[in-house]
Amino acid sequence: MINLYFGKANNARPLHRDIADSVPMSTKNFTAIIAMFAPVSLSMARNMWSTLNSCEHPREVAGEQKACATSIESMHEFAASALGTRDLHVSSSSLDVPREDISSPSRRYKMVAVCVAHGGREASAVTCYSMSFPFAVFYCHAVNPTRIYEVTMQIEENNNVTAPMLPKMVRALAVCHPDTSGFDPKLAYWKKHGAKPGDASVCHFLTRGDVLWAPNGATQGHGQPTRT
Repeated sequence: MINLYFGKANNARPLHRDIADSVPMSTKNFTAIIAMFAPVSLSMARNMWSTLNSCEHPREVAGEQKACATSIESMHEFAASALGTRDLHVSSSSLDVPREDISSPSRRYKMVAVCVAHGGREASAVTCYSMSFPFAVFYCHAVNPTRIYEVTMQIEENNNVTAPMLPKMVRALAVCHPDTSGFDPKLAYWKKHGAKPGDASVCHFLTRGDVLWAPNGATQGHGQPTRT
């Protein structure tokens, strides 16, 4: 049983590469970027700054490859470079993961099935997370080896609590990094779980809009689901 959390999906549309490349994506050009997309609300401006700052943040994981992609073409190019092939398969979480966020401490979900994807073996993959910006921007990174799972979760039955907006069933991709020895020991989740790098793997869900890239050969044949 877990308290499920999914961030709100970014509905911004991708730009053609020629247009996206004309945007000077850096915090030092923040004023110019704001002017390009004016009028911009205060909350959107804060989100844009956060996105630009995240794209400039130094590496937190030893051996990590990462980049911010501002177009579908640049996202594919980074994935091809990181994985050493242009023959790639792209996937994302199921459409039953809502675009609106899921965050309800009072309602828990039970994991009812876990399907090991990508042939059931540790493989190489690139995960691209949708960032908050006026157009589609993705934070892509590769921390390999990686394990990919498709997880099916069902909401806990509780007649005393009503939550009509929460989906009864959620099926999402989960990305796990089994080797965490190179992770930054100052990251918040180590303190939260009373652990240190190398003690355990780190797993996280893909929300709607996030994209997973993997070599085509590694994606053939999903494993049989393990039911809990």
